[in-house]
Amino acid sequence: MSVLETLGIFIGIPAAIFALLAARTLSQKGPRAAVYQMSDRWTHPPILWAATDEAIGGHGHGHSEFSVGGGTSGNW
Repeated sequence: MSVLETLGIFIGIPAAIFALLAARTLSQKGPRAAVYQMSDRWTHPPILWAATDEAIGGHGHGHSEFSVGGGTSGNW
């Protein structure tokens, strides 16, 4: 088997299969939700979200953030 035949089998055929699959998937457009425009009326319930936690000063694990100890063996 020549070098060109080897390259054709191990590079050309997988590249052709990849190109066919890519062309097929990229040519189809999937369903998309309608885009909200600012001129449209908002029909959903209010979204109440804040970027900060309500519990100021906590880190959310129920322990003091200044406690020292533990480790992989359980003590220091």
